[in-house]
Amino acid sequence: MKDVSIILVNYNTCEMTVDCIESILEKTKDIDFDIWVVDNASSDSSVETIKQKFPFVNLIESESNLGFGAGNNLALKKCDAKYVFCLNTDTILMNNAIKTLYDFMENDAGIGVCGGNLYEADGVTHNESFGNLETLKELVLLTFKLDRLFNCRLEKIDRTNKDNETKEVGYICGADMMIRKEALDKAGLFDEDFFFYYEESELQARIKDCGYKIFINPDARIIHLSNASSCKNKSYRKMLAFKSQYTYYKKRYKLKKISFESLFFTVKLFWRLFSHPIDVINIWKHIWSSK
Repeated sequence: MKDVSIILVNYNTCEMTVDCIESILEKTKDIDFDIWVVDNASSDSSVETIKQKFPFVNLIESESNLGFGAGNNLALKKCDAKYVFCLNTDTILMNNAIKTLYDFMENDAGIGVCGGNLYEADGVTHNESFGNLETLKELVLLTFKLDRLFNCRLEKIDRTNKDNETKEVGYICGADMMIRKEALDKAGLFDEDFFFYYEESELQARIKDCGYKIFINPDARIIHLSNASSCKNKSYRKMLAFKSQYTYYKKRYKLKKISFESLFFTVKLFWRLFSHPIDVINIWKHIWSSK
């Protein structure tokens, strides 16, 4: 059994995937690991390049673009390691981050997921590394800025961890999740109802439900070129994020079709109706047809 299986999900990010793998090979020391790449039916030269440059990599070729969670699941079902490290292709390791996170989790069996500090391309500016598992009430209050009106101002957290604190958090950014395989076996794999966005927080919420803690460890340092490996269409990303957000809260808090919460999500769509009518109509259909 390996110490860590490192999983990359690639979709038309050939150059970034190569850079990411090379950084893994350069920086990762004193640990037994293997690398898995799931290719989501890329149309670029990803598959051929990976086979040529890294013949030792476990390459899984999907016949279609399954998204982030389902793509990871293909490798998770096959790899055999004590920990799995889900790493975005648009990341570059700055130090021996994988060994750092591995040692950290080995010292506390109660930690189910951990991640490191993420940085922008300059390697200096902090990037978003974690978040809180907010409740539906908090989401409504923040969206309409009602927290002040109802005198329940919500604390805003620094998601970039500029203070470089080792601390328990709600969830780790999906770009660099070290997951205890034992916790994954108990909580289950990624929910494949999520194509992109919210799948990492939904999984970590289930891992928390199993009694595990989620931690960030700033001693592990990784560059994350945010959104470089996702769709370049900003409007499409926003609509996809909204759909995933609704799916997350529906699964987490058992939303009913006729309820204040469902009305809230419907109202959130109105401002985009005239600029992106087809996308909005499709999401409305998703909301009202979902079980």
